[in-house]
Amino acid sequence: MTTGTVTVLPPGTGGRVLDFRRRGAPPRRKRKSLLVKLLKPLAAAVGLVALPSGVVAWVLTAPMFQLREVDVRPVTGTPTGRVSPDQVRQILAPLQGKNLVRLSLAEAAARVQSNPWIASVEIAKELPNRLRVRIAERKPIALLLAGRDLVYADADGRAIAPVATPAELEAARKQGLLVVSFTRDPYPNGMAAALKVAAELGRVEPNWAAKLAQIEVLGEEDFRLRTDALPFPLVVKEGEVEPKVQRLVTLLPELSRRYPRIEAVDLRFSRRIVVQPGEFAPPEDGAGA
Repeated sequence: MTTGTVTVLPPGTGGRVLDFRRRGAPPRRKRKSLLVKLLKPLAAAVGLVALPSGVVAWVLTAPMFQLREVDVRPVTGTPTGRVSPDQVRQILAPLQGKNLVRLSLAEAAARVQSNPWIASVEIAKELPNRLRVRIAERKPIALLLAGRDLVYADADGRAIAPVATPAELEAARKQGLLVVSFTRDPYPNGMAAALKVAAELGRVEPNWAAKLAQIEVLGEEDFRLRTDALPFPLVVKEGEVEPKVQRLVTLLPELSRRYPRIEAVDLRFSRRIVVQPGEFAPPEDGAGA
């Protein structure tokens, strides 16, 4: 505030002096720097980015997020016994200790499905350090003869895994797994059709079906059945096994009397049974010549 005086002369003397205060000019406000105005939102933005980035960096490097536990169970309602949980854990052992957040589920699933008995796998992460694995096994329905080797096969005729030992083969036969072979490449539903034919045989001649040694798939409807209950194979057509086998049973005594040896019996024709007799071999001493 600025001050000043006014001189007033009193009467007779010329006046008196009065003090007064004159209002000064208002204080000047400082203008904010343009640089400061720009830096504030920039700093806020940096903070918003840096904080999440720091959290992400911590999650990707913190020991607590390293894979330590693998929980393996079969999918509910699926067959089990071919693949144990310990086998799956061993397959996934190279992933132990890796960061679970970074872990590729596709890679883990591919590792598990490298086992030929695995039909499907479901994998999920359970933070901070657990992997949940649910597996479904492939179900063998027959033994596929591929060349000289026997392998387990699924319903589509696809090979699963080889039959490794005679004991394993014996166990498979006790489980009722039939030996099936294809004269050509397996076709869709070929394996199922072969088993259907075996079931048809079982309804009319259970003993023949119980001793089935091999089913050869000749085409989409034609099959050759080899059973230890007969000295010759049967050639049949799908859907016509029962009536033709019933007819053959009535003719067997006559066929045995006529033909000392039979190579095969073809039951695919509508009005006749075709018998392929074997070559006659006379006794060495000439008897019966």
